Amino acid sequence: MSELRQVSRAPEIDPPSTPVYGTPIDHPSAWTVADFKTPADYTIELDAAHRRDIEHAIRQIKTAGLGLDDLQREHFEVPSLRPVIDEIRRQIGDGRGFVVVRRLPVEDYSKDEIGMIFWGIGTHLGRGLSQSVLGDRLGHVKDFSREDPLARAYRNKQELVTAHRFLRSGGASLSARREAGRRIAAHQRPHRP
Repeated sequence: MSELRQVSRAPEIDPPSTPVYGTPIDHPSAWTVADFKTPADYTIELDAAHRRDIEHAIRQIKTAGLGLDDLQREHFEVPSLRPVIDEIRRQIGDGRGFVVVRRLPVEDYSKDEIGMIFWGIGTHLGRGLSQSVLGDRLGHVKDFSREDPLARAYRNKQELVTAHRFLRSGGASLSARREAGRRIAAHQRPHRP
């Protein structure tokens, strides 16, 4: 009878696999807001030649009748943007982990064309994958809480406000913020392994 009364124990849980750093991380992706004097420190500005190449690429894509799902690197040839794309790649891969691209006149393009521009630039940076369980290639942030109060994935006002506060506080890149957190934690608690 005593065997029946034994309480079963929960299986052992493996410790977290994320490493704990005991020394500060010295890498550009471990930034804090104080590391930037002005927005120019993380901004790439498009000039007239960049904008002309983008406009030309969009015209060719439309003439060919291509949609976002068809868009490949060879469809988005933007010669003047090569150095810009190289800098974006460097900053994302080995630098601060993000860039802000300015001076694209979004008011001159439709929502679909803007998506093609972002996707087209992305084809020069890597391989595009679905961004959601819905199969979306690009995510558009919109408040759906009036239609569906239980909407998820930044689809309601509460989550949009939270995301906005996160971005305003310097969290534009989760990867970069993770590194900054590790750097700060290692500095504030050097006794931890």
